[in-house]
Amino acid sequence: MDIDPRIASTIVENIKGALSHDINFFDTNGHIIASTDPARVDTDHEAARLAARTGQSVAVDAEHPFAGARDGINVPVMQGDAVIAVIGITGERAEVEPFGNVIKKMTEILVRENLEQVSRFDRRMMAANLTNLLIAPQPDTGLIDYLTDTLNVDLTAPRVVAVGRLHIPEGIRNDIVRRIGTTQDGTYDIVDRLMAGQAQSLYSIYGGEFRLVLTKDDSQTGSDDHDGRTEVLERISQEVSKTTGLPLVFGISAPVHSVNDYREAYLQARSAELWLAFLNQQSEQPTKQKHTLDYDDADLGMALCAIRDDIADRFSNHILSGLTEEEKDEAAILFDAYTRHNGSIRHTAEELFLHKNTVQNRLNKITRATGYNPRDLSDYTLLALAFALRRLLKFWWTTP
Repeated sequence: MDIDPRIASTIVENIKGALSHDINFFDTNGHIIASTDPARVDTDHEAARLAARTGQSVAVDAEHPFAGARDGINVPVMQGDAVIAVIGITGERAEVEPFGNVIKKMTEILVRENLEQVSRFDRRMMAANLTNLLIAPQPDTGLIDYLTDTLNVDLTAPRVVAVGRLHIPEGIRNDIVRRIGTTQDGTYDIVDRLMAGQAQSLYSIYGGEFRLVLTKDDSQTGSDDHDGRTEVLERISQEVSKTTGLPLVFGISAPVHSVNDYREAYLQARSAELWLAFLNQQSEQPTKQKHTLDYDDADLGMALCAIRDDIADRFSNHILSGLTEEEKDEAAILFDAYTRHNGSIRHTAEELFLHKNTVQNRLNKITRATGYNPRDLSDYTLLALAFALRRLLKFWWTTP
């Protein structure tokens, strides 16, 4: 096998602190791919080639000269029964030879650790690519099949898609985005750790969006599958929020049984996540805010989030036409209180510290400006929808 020169350089850097001699890392052809002496990189070494071929340490001194070699010791690095590299120590043979076996063991450990790290990274990248392919508008089925085979993932198992996003206050967004950008690897590490042992589940972090594809079996850590998924997502939410200082909420799709359904499941999960984030923002009790929401439990959010932004904006502006933006803000406060108190003028006035006649006059103003009367049930429904879509749009447009 070939060792990546970057891994070789990392190993040389880790070893050099243990010795006051130059360290050379050779491939199995005796070619130096990393060294504490940069001038020797990309040169060939006959003694290292011999050590790789025989699997035995080869010393170099006045009595045992080799082309391109300086005095020292060259030790084969093993993986099982195979030589995968050679590590060399430059110096007087009598001085460096006692270090040969120690450096061999250190190198073998470092090679194994780095290869495992590369393997984990490669699997992470393939899993992330598969996740993103599954939810793409036009999935590449050939590449999906290749990745599922490589990762040994069974897509016939029932799954759900979960989407999470960190919601950043607009005023501090640039600073936070820069800070999160420097810690994304750490955030990925959190998800890696909490998803450990769930080989059939997939996940990626893309543009600040957490995308997880959870299987029925992998998520079954609670009393049922739903509880298990919630438990996993709650732990991710808590730890990522602790690291970033920002709330992370998840929406969860309905179960998926076919590759062709993942895009729709992603859109369901994203709608549920946006609706939950919106509800949390509106909540007056931060300690009772939720971190997960199933799409089927989104209620009104299922309908509102399915409306295209341009249509929602057009509808809201049409119903509320006749009011300025400032008047819409004032009317929304009154309408919300009026709704909370089931149309009670007295209780609405008490909550807003207004006279009952003022409430009556402001309701009449809404009727005159829009042509829709809040006291009429059919008109009330249209006004409620218009105000709700306006608030939702303002939230969406300030969401990164």
